[in-house]
Amino acid sequence: MRLLKKRSRFTYTNKMQAVILAGGLGTRLRPITDKMPKHIVRVGNKPFLEHIINLLKQNAINDIVLCVGYLWEQIKDYFKDGKKFGVDIRYSVEKELMGTGGALKLSERYLENDFLLLYGDSYLDIDLRKLMELHKEINKKCTMVVYDNKSKTFVRNNVEIDNKGYVVNYNKKTQDEKMDYVDAGVLTFKKSILNFIPQNKKVSLEEDVFPKLIKMKELYSFKSKNRFYDIGTMQRLKVFEKVFK
Repeated sequence: MRLLKKRSRFTYTNKMQAVILAGGLGTRLRPITDKMPKHIVRVGNKPFLEHIINLLKQNAINDIVLCVGYLWEQIKDYFKDGKKFGVDIRYSVEKELMGTGGALKLSERYLENDFLLLYGDSYLDIDLRKLMELHKEINKKCTMVVYDNKSKTFVRNNVEIDNKGYVVNYNKKTQDEKMDYVDAGVLTFKKSILNFIPQNKKVSLEEDVFPKLIKMKELYSFKSKNRFYDIGTMQRLKVFEKVFK
């Protein structure tokens, strides 16, 4: 039995907001990242983050919050307020690294009641409006885009899904044969997710928040047929460079 018995005619047309996590150190890309954040490493003739912003624009998403930290001034110097790129960018700055959850909590004053969250080192070309439509329809705190990993992505499976589409296990550290999918780096959230994140503490969405959502049946999945790419390592960066040639 599927969660959605009948496809809704609901279409999500409201303004959408995207939050991009772009504060990490990028240690696996050293020495490139000794002097620049990995999110502006150039792929083709553009910083990687610009490819993500262009993808958001193609999905009619112009309201962008950048959660930045390491060498964040370089990111702001390039993108400024976003007007040059046809978007509106606001910055939430970590003075010290707070983890994915802590960084999100820090941006609370900018967040809409429903928003997209993207990892700033990951690229996935999908229809984000359909994703938000599903998010509104199922009315869960979080919807995670997952990929079946049949094309080699150099990222091991870390997500298990039940027959109704709920995420029932998430683990990046231990491989489990029941995990047929991988987190593709795009999620939708309700702002109420911030109630699970304490103020001014280092918090990981993956390790501290997702397990709670799984237990509450509040973490649903959106299966993508499109492969995602990330630049977390030199090997993956070279793959993405080939794609954009």
